[in-house]
Amino acid sequence: MGGIANETSIKNNNELSAKDVGPGNCMIDKWIRLNTKKKYDFKGEIAQSGKVDHIILENAIDFFLDNKISKKKSFDILDFDYSFARGLSLSDGAATITEFTSEIIAKNISDKNIYICGGGRKNDFLINRIQSKIKQKIKMVDELNINGDFVESQAFAYLAIRSFLNLPITFTETTGCNGPCTGGILVDNT
Repeated sequence: MGGIANETSIKNNNELSAKDVGPGNCMIDKWIRLNTKKKYDFKGEIAQSGKVDHIILENAIDFFLDNKISKKKSFDILDFDYSFARGLSLSDGAATITEFTSEIIAKNISDKNIYICGGGRKNDFLINRIQSKIKQKIKMVDELNINGDFVESQAFAYLAIRSFLNLPITFTETTGCNGPCTGGILVDNT
């Protein structure tokens, strides 16, 4: 869970599937950067000090879920509009956006063996809000002796090596592409 929250499912026979499940920190971070000199809401402390505007929240969730964007398999941070929080105080806006984020993730995440990595795992308030909406206990990938700060960078290194070897890096089950695709071509810029 970084800017976007995504899920990779590994089934018993090592069958993979992947999809984006909603915003991660993108809306919260944008709100904090817009309204303070901070880059993010440390541990969700600003959001935790605010009050959720439930009328605005419900309208924003309904608008998002009724929009064709919500059906996409892969999101971009531009798919999420935080403007519904305009006019709210810093803390109330952060609380309402965090609640929106937790609702969307909770509605779209599988409810089995959830391990979270990325910067979003450090937003205690967001994790607690998601946890309050699902049955399965959320665990941090760090509990598996995997450093949750480096999963994404290590994945990109792995994909770079596969691209270099001209092996597929994306599959129908993970991105919805028509068939396995390589990462493009290498260009010598010398």
